[in-house]
Amino acid sequence: MGATGVSMTGGRAATDSAAASGERSMTMPAESPAPSAQAAAAQNVTGVELRHLRYFVAVAEELSFTRAALRLRTAQPSLSQQIRQLERAIGVRLLDRSRHHVALTNAGRIFLRQVKDILGRVEHAKRLAKQAAEGQAGDLSVGTFPSADVCILPALRPIVAEHFPDLRLIFHSKYAVEPVSGLQSGTLDVAFMRGPTEADGIEMVELLREEIVLVLPSHHELARRKKIPVQSLDDLPCITMERSLSPALHDAMASLYREARIRMHAVSSADNVLGHLKLVQEGLGFALLPKSMNALVPAGVTLRPLDCEPVPTVSIVLAWKAGNTSKLVREFVDLVRKCCQDRKDPSDLTAPVTKS
Repeated sequence: MGATGVSMTGGRAATDSAAASGERSMTMPAESPAPSAQAAAAQNVTGVELRHLRYFVAVAEELSFTRAALRLRTAQPSLSQQIRQLERAIGVRLLDRSRHHVALTNAGRIFLRQVKDILGRVEHAKRLAKQAAEGQAGDLSVGTFPSADVCILPALRPIVAEHFPDLRLIFHSKYAVEPVSGLQSGTLDVAFMRGPTEADGIEMVELLREEIVLVLPSHHELARRKKIPVQSLDDLPCITMERSLSPALHDAMASLYREARIRMHAVSSADNVLGHLKLVQEGLGFALLPKSMNALVPAGVTLRPLDCEPVPTVSIVLAWKAGNTSKLVREFVDLVRKCCQDRKDPSDLTAPVTKS
């Protein structure tokens, strides 16, 4: 039974023999070879290698096997064999050739365009892999928050594009990914945030210090002054923020009240900057916020500096997980530091801070 099924050379005698023996189930349908042929063709296509494509491009551009062989530094018979292998694998004729003439077929012209695209992508992938190994390319997940969006990112983006054109930054708002837990879990590679942090296992470098200013309704009588004496805040309706949401800003406000020996009259709270601005706009009270929030102030809200010494400030830091050895992270941190150096007072320069 098995011999009859695989025999392709028995001809009529084999068929008659099978019929005479009554083995009608041995008769194979006429279309049965087709799946085998398709499978063989698929196997051939998978055998196409990059060298076949490069050899084809050389011949297609030179329109001469002799010149293409010289360009590729290979023997002409070997080149001809590679092209024949490629055509068999593809299943179409790519070149019209005679002793003195080589030309692309219509299929060859179409194939050439696609092959050049494939080879270009391969070279691009090789370049990206090399750059990634050198910390020059790849994806970087970056945590951010409003002050960094205003103070740092507008200046940073063109610098990143210039120095690392193949680096893709993926930004995550602090309201979507909490920065410390994001760094600890690996969701974030780096994060702009308020510092310092009380969390363990986080390294950071201070980038900028922001002045804290008074944000109040434009119709308030204090808005007519150029600077607001800190004593004027005594018992004034204040919009606050829970310490867990921004420890640095909360502590700076508490320190200001404590040192000025004035009483805080908290009338409402908000869990984000836009919430603070909205409550101020509605006339519910004033807020103490970083100066960068001037870029987000809505109509009817005014910012004024505080008249006190020292002027309260909060810092913006760039943080990453302790022990992160990624060259890409190190390169990015260095670039951000250089970007920020011209924008802050030299006395604010600090070395990286490590929490153990």
